[in-house]
Amino acid sequence: MPQFEPTWFASQIFWLVIIFYVFYRLLKSSVIPHVSGVLAERDARIQGDLDLAQRRRDELEDMRTAYEADLSKARSDAQAELNAAQARMAKKQAVALDEVSAEIGRQASEAEDRIAQEKSAALADLRTVAIDVATAAASRLSAGSVERARIEAAVDESMETR
Repeated sequence: MPQFEPTWFASQIFWLVIIFYVFYRLLKSSVIPHVSGVLAERDARIQGDLDLAQRRRDELEDMRTAYEADLSKARSDAQAELNAAQARMAKKQAVALDEVSAEIGRQASEAEDRIAQEKSAALADLRTVAIDVATAAASRLSAGSVERARIEAAVDESMETR
């Protein structure tokens, strides 16, 4: 390879120095000032944004303080109104409770009367139902049929012992 041949080292070093100097001058005269300007502009924009954010934060803090003061006043007004409404409702509730208690007492006595009537009617039908149930059970449990008279006698005997 001719690059590693010692006779060419002097010319290679000479051209290396020339090219390095040209690139250095090119970077120093055009690229570095442009990059420095962009960085300075970026720093200025960031600082402006930070200042604006700080102003907005201060404005929001003032607004939050005013909001909390208004909220506190509204809560105290609402609490006062709530206490007044609760007092009014307690009076109405006491009157309504008395009326409902009277109505429930009346309905309870009517319900007790109906229950007593239904109970007496159910007891009257109990013998018939017991005979029907015993007949159905006997027909399912035994292969033949059981006489109705025997079932009625057994139900009557069972009801007398209870």
